[in-house]
Amino acid sequence: MSMRNTNTLLILSALAALTCATTTATAQSARPTAFTNARIHTVSGETIENGTLVIKNGKIEAVGKDVVVPAGAKVVDATGKTIMPGLVSAWSAAGLRPPTVRSNTPQRGGRGRRFRPTSRGSSGSTSSKAATKVIDGMYARQPIFGQLLEVGVTSLALTPQGSGFPGLGAVLNPAGKSRDELSLNDEAFVQIGMQRSAGGKKVLKDMFEKAKKAVEEREKPPAPKEPAKKPEAKPAGKPAEVKPTGKPAEKPKDGKEPPKPAPKPTPKPAPKESEKKQDPKKPATPPKKTPPKKPKDPNVEVLADLLQGKRRAILQIASAADLLHWRTAVDDDVKFPRMVAVLRHDSNSGTIDMVTEHLKKWECSVLLPPSLSTLPRTQHLTHPAKKLHDAGIEIGFAIGESPAAVRNIFFSLMELVRSGLPADVAIKAVTQVPAKALGIDKRTGTIEVGKDADLLLFSGDPLSPVGKLEQVWLRGSRVESKK
Repeated sequence: MSMRNTNTLLILSALAALTCATTTATAQSARPTAFTNARIHTVSGETIENGTLVIKNGKIEAVGKDVVVPAGAKVVDATGKTIMPGLVSAWSAAGLRPPTVRSNTPQRGGRGRRFRPTSRGSSGSTSSKAATKVIDGMYARQPIFGQLLEVGVTSLALTPQGSGFPGLGAVLNPAGKSRDELSLNDEAFVQIGMQRSAGGKKVLKDMFEKAKKAVEEREKPPAPKEPAKKPEAKPAGKPAEVKPTGKPAEKPKDGKEPPKPAPKPTPKPAPKESEKKQDPKKPATPPKKTPPKKPKDPNVEVLADLLQGKRRAILQIASAADLLHWRTAVDDDVKFPRMVAVLRHDSNSGTIDMVTEHLKKWECSVLLPPSLSTLPRTQHLTHPAKKLHDAGIEIGFAIGESPAAVRNIFFSLMELVRSGLPADVAIKAVTQVPAKALGIDKRTGTIEVGKDADLLLFSGDPLSPVGKLEQVWLRGSRVESKK
C-alpha cells in the first residue's frame, strides 16, 4: 500500500472516531435523568412525597407523584432524600476582592498593603455612579465562585458596595471561568444605599429630582409639525384683444414697412436680504447657529429607567431609622420596583419590623440576615422575619458570600423555624424570593416544568439536624466537588 493511501486511511479513521465521540457526547447530554422516590420541595406548590423528577437538556421536564420514568433515562434512587431548588444569593461581594496571595516573606510593619472591604453601613461618602457596572471591577480568575457553587449557590448576585448610587449589580453564573462566562446579566439591578448624613440625603434627593425631569422629557408628546405651505398658482394671463378699427391699414408712401415699437425693458426683481450688499462700514451679521444639545447624564438616565419601571433596584438600609431618613430625603411619589435589603441590624436605631406599615405601602420584599435580633438597649429577642411575614410582607434571607456562611445557612433557618417561622417560608426565602428580586424567577428559584434544573439533593430534610447536602446540580449537570 502506498504512503498516500495509508495517510488517507488514517485521516478517515480519525474523522470516524471524532464523529463517533461527538455523537456519543450528544446522546449523553440528551439522555434524561430521573430522580425517583424523592421528597420534592417545589417551593411554588405543595411538597411532593415519594415523587419523581425528570430533567433533560438542562431543564426540568416533568415533576410529580405519578410521573413515568422515560425509556433510557439514568435513574437516581432518592429514597429518604429531599430535593429542593438551588440557593439564590441576592446580595454578595464575592469576586470584588482581589485573590489572596500567600507569601512566606514577612511584611515590615506599616508597609504591607491590606485590602479593606467597602463599608456597607450608613457611613462614608455618597456615590453618584448609577450607570457604572460592578462587573467591570470583578476579579474573575479566582476559586470563590466554584466554591460557592459546591455548597449550593446556583445563582449569584454581584452587588456594588457603598452609599448613594454605587452602580449596577450583576447576576452571575458561578460555574463560569471567565468574565464573559460568569456574566449572565451585567445590568440586573440598580443598587441604592441609604446615607443618613445631610450631604448624603441631598445627593439622593437631587438625583431623583433630575430623574423625574428626565422622565417628563421622555413622556412629553412631540410638537406637531406645521404643514408646508404650497405656493398659490397665478392664473395664466390672456392675450390682449385687438379691436378692429374698421379701416384698412395704410400703406407707406415709399413702400417700406413702418418701424416696429421698441420692446419695454423687463423690471428686475428686488434683491433678497441675503443678496444685499453689506455696508463696508457696518460689521457683517453672523448666521444664526442652533445651540448644541447638552449630553445626557447616563447616571440620571439609569434612574429615569428605574422610575419608569424598566429596571429594578435593591435599596440597602441598616435599621428602622434608616427607612425614616429615606422618607425625609426622597418624596413618597418616587416609586420603583425594589427590594429592601437590611444587611445588618443597628440595635441602637430600631429593628425593621418597627416600620412595617411603611414597607407595606411600598409593596416590596425585604431581605434580612437569617438571625434573631434584639430591641434597642435591651436584651429582649425579637423575630423580625416572622413579624414581617405575619404582616403580609414577603421576606428573603441573605445567605452570605463565603462557603462557611452558606454552609451555616440551614442551621440558621432551623433556628428561625424553631422560633415560629413556617418551614416553607424559610425555604422560599433562600430560593424564590431572591430570584424574584434579581428578575430571574422565570428560569430558577422553584421546581417547575421548563425551568433550569438547578437542584440540591439532601440526605433527609434540609431543616433537620440530620439533613446533609449530598449533590448539587446546575442546569442539569452534577457539580463535582474539587476537594
